[in-house]
This record gives sequence, C-alpha cells and structure tokens, in this order.
Amino acid sequence: MEVYFEFWPYILIFLTIMLSSYFKSKYQSLIIFLALFLFSALRFDVGWDYTEYVGIIKSGIDNISNTRLEPLAKFILQTGAYLEFYPIVFIIFSFLTLYFVHKSITRYSSNHALSWLVFYCLPLFFLASLSTIRQSVATAIVLFSFKYIYEKKHLKFLLLILISTLLHYSSIIGLLLIFICKKPFNKTTNIILIFSSFILSEFIYNYLEIFLNIDNSMIKRYVAFYLDADLHSPTKLQYIYYSIAVLNIFVYDKLVSFNPLNKIFIAISSFGIFLFNILSFEPVTASRISAFFIIFWIFLIPEYSKLFEFRSKKIINFMIYSLFIIMFFLYLNIYVTAFESGLNEKNSFIPYKSWIFNL
Repeated sequence: MEVYFEFWPYILIFLTIMLSSYFKSKYQSLIIFLALFLFSALRFDVGWDYTEYVGIIKSGIDNISNTRLEPLAKFILQTGAYLEFYPIVFIIFSFLTLYFVHKSITRYSSNHALSWLVFYCLPLFFLASLSTIRQSVATAIVLFSFKYIYEKKHLKFLLLILISTLLHYSSIIGLLLIFICKKPFNKTTNIILIFSSFILSEFIYNYLEIFLNIDNSMIKRYVAFYLDADLHSPTKLQYIYYSIAVLNIFVYDKLVSFNPLNKIFIAISSFGIFLFNILSFEPVTASRISAFFIIFWIFLIPEYSKLFEFRSKKIINFMIYSLFIIMFFLYLNIYVTAFESGLNEKNSFIPYKSWIFNL
C-alpha cells in the first residue's frame, strides 16, 4: 500500500508554527520541535540521499564498516542494520538535528516561532536535513556549541566539535567559532569581509585552474550546470542570502543595541557569507560549509521586528512570515518544475510519503 501526500504536510507545519506563536514562549519551540520531528521521522523517500542511505543500511553491518562514513555515523547506520529497521536511522538523525536546534532557539531567540520559521524555510537548514542527514546533525551541534564558547567552557565546546566530526568531518570548521567569538568583527570589518569575498572567489577559482591543473572547460561545464540551470538548482536564493547579509550591516548599530550578542551573531553569519562566496565555484560545497555559520540567522532575523515601534511589530512579523512562506513554496515549485522538465531524476520533497505505509 502506498499513500501519497502533496503539499499539505508542509502547509500543516506552517500552521503549527503560526499557531504556536499564541502559546507561552516556553511552549512555542517545543510544539514546533515535535511537529518537525514527526514530519522528519515518519518520512519515506523524502530527501535526495534517502534511498542511498537505505541501500547502505540494507547492505549489512560488515559493508557499513567498509564505507568511508564517519565512526559515529557508521554506528547509527549499523544500528538500523542490526535491528533490520532502517527508519530508526532517520528517526535518530532527525531527533538529534531538531533537538540541538530546539535547545539553541530556546536559549538565544527572542521569538521562538519566528526562529523556527527561518530554520524551516531557508533551504540550507530544514530541507537540507532531509537529505544531508549527517552534516545537518553536525551543523546543529556546532550551533549548540556556541553556548559553551559564550560561557568560556572551552573543553565542553571542543568535546562537542569532536562529536560533530564523528558524524561529519566537515564540522571541524566549527573550531573557527572560537576566534570569531573571541574578537567579533566590527561593522567595517563585516563590510570588508562580505564584499572582498566576491573578489577572492575569482582568485581561488583561478588558483584551482592553474595550480591544481584542472581542465578549464570541465570546470566551466560543472559550474554552469549548477549556477546557470535555474530549474535544476534554486540558485536565485543566493540573492536572498546577500540581501539578509547587507540588511544586517545596514541596521548593525540598532541590532547590537538590542542585544550585545547580536554583534557576535552578525560576525558569524557574515563569515558564513564569506565562505559561501569564495566557494561559489562549487555550489554544493559552498552551501554545506557556509551553513555552519549562516544558521545563526535564526537568532538575528527575529530581532528585525524590534526596529519598529511596538504597534508596528505585528505587521512586520506578518510581513516576515509571508516573505519566508512565499520563498519556501517557490523553492519547492522549482524542484517540482525541474523534475517535470526532466532536469532532476527525482522529486526530492514532493510528494510526501510515510514509511508506515511503505515497509
């Protein structure tokens, strides 16, 4: 038996996020966390890498041991193989990712529902967690590790980074948070960092061509496939990222006056945009590496409503909600269109299916 759901599960999440805003702050994040966890844990063949992971799990414990996966990731997949119940792997990864985001939001966000909306709508975060399950857990752990940098508990911070690398090696880059948080960039440095990244991207691209002896035509075809094929990849979202980064600089002084921590969050996310740009010749890597730092927007964007008088806050929040909801469904529509046009071999997120009806 196979049951298909179209957009309604995604709409249901939006309704949950919006309705949760009417609850007390301490319950908002918990309600959304549970809703997203059920959505993620019960999914079947939703996410680019879902079937690949299922294949690895079903190949058996010994074959999993021979893969290049990180040690802790191997253990989780081997658990699924041992139990002969592959959904447990996605349940574990989903829980860990959302749990660490939940704990971070409850600690540092001024508007829990709006923070979850940002996490849910920006493709680098929730939708990515349905595909790159190992890296998404690692990103969430790096986000949570900020708590220990801020509290100057560096051993606990280093332990979390170590754990995250056992899930995905790329999270070692989270160590840079120590240096960024120790002396956050000021407004001028943020501006220089962001705008210089556009120049450095070309320099690094040329460096790879010359010094690594990579065929120029091959690179251009590869880059064109990802950057120029609008239907294959929603690359226009990069302009939204740039807009948010510039807006953070534009209202820098006010954001910092609301909360001194915002200076650190802006510095971290600006560094994320810096990485996003200098690695833009390889969009997949650029998105995944920059996500470790851009995810701190979930704390910053809710602060925007404070820029206006109290009576205008509800209107501003409504506008932010509307903008992110529209962006989210435009993103899904790009994937649907790409699939129907034959540019993608699978429709990664639509329709939603549950393993309850597919085991």
